[in-house]
Amino acid sequence: MGYKLICLECKKSENLGTDIRNLVESDCTVCKKERIFMPHRFRPPKKSDEKSWQVVRFLIENGFKYQHIYQEDSSELYLNSTSNYISYPTNMRDAKEFIEKYKKNAIQ
Repeated sequence: MGYKLICLECKKSENLGTDIRNLVESDCTVCKKERIFMPHRFRPPKKSDEKSWQVVRFLIENGFKYQHIYQEDSSELYLNSTSNYISYPTNMRDAKEFIEKYKKNAIQ
């Protein structure tokens, strides 16, 4: 568990631990493409799971880097409760619906 740098091309991830102060961003050592910084809640799929990596790429390209997204009907009292987090989709059909429904939460 911890922050990660992932390469969407090679489907590799590097665990950086939980101390963000020691973050060193670098290009992928294999393909030399830029790696993407991901939060600790991101769980990379297995390298061989091509469909899951396609969903990850699709979400990231549309501004969803596994940031917290809260349910629409969350009251202020429970806004910071982990029980109000929306789960990220695991297949492409759900990912397309997710992006449409939560497009206002996308990172620009």
